[in-house]
Amino acid sequence: MLDSPAYNKEQTPLYLTSVNNPQIDMKAAFLLCLAVGAVLGQIPSPCSSPPQWEGREIRIDYSQKYEERRHLFYDETNKRTRTIAEVELNSTREFYDVIELFNERKMYSLNRRTQTCNVTAIEPDRQFHYRGVHPDAKFETIMSLGAPGFPGENIQVQVFSANETNEYYTGLVTSPGCIPVTNFHISKKYGFEHSDYFDITVGITDPTAFVPPTNCKPPPS
Repeated sequence: MLDSPAYNKEQTPLYLTSVNNPQIDMKAAFLLCLAVGAVLGQIPSPCSSPPQWEGREIRIDYSQKYEERRHLFYDETNKRTRTIAEVELNSTREFYDVIELFNERKMYSLNRRTQTCNVTAIEPDRQFHYRGVHPDAKFETIMSLGAPGFPGENIQVQVFSANETNEYYTGLVTSPGCIPVTNFHISKKYGFEHSDYFDITVGITDPTAFVPPTNCKPPPS
């Protein structure tokens, strides 16, 4: 049997002696903190999308097999939206101008063909739909849309997600502007909704955007 080499403290590896060396312990702890900080620093915090804006939205409801192009007024501060459907020529379906006031739990719906308008209560379990970054969102990834190798032919976006009771949300926003690009919303009751956003202008230019039509009437009791 081979004899074991004699123990020599001077030849002992650093990791065996550092436990008993306060200076090395302090240095190792400091380097570990820097490493952890560097990793955490690479995870972007949820950005803040503009709370008020207007633009165009293409909304697809896969469960209802439904697609609609519409103008959208979005006011996250006061929890209200207005969507004006773009009327399609030679289409037989109805197109609506809808104002939803979530703080008041009221919805005003104007039929753009017949000009009849009704006011109804928003269902109790239906919550305000965030188009930008959800307040409880967490960072998922960052990516480039388009062709990164060609200047001006791509846009960088960040992806955030949030999971609430019976609802799941994923949103893509521009980086660093945090402007909404795409939104996926899945709920047990309303299914899978997909929205894309275009021509966004920060702020709302029309001060009467959320004023209900004067001919809106509640349904007969």
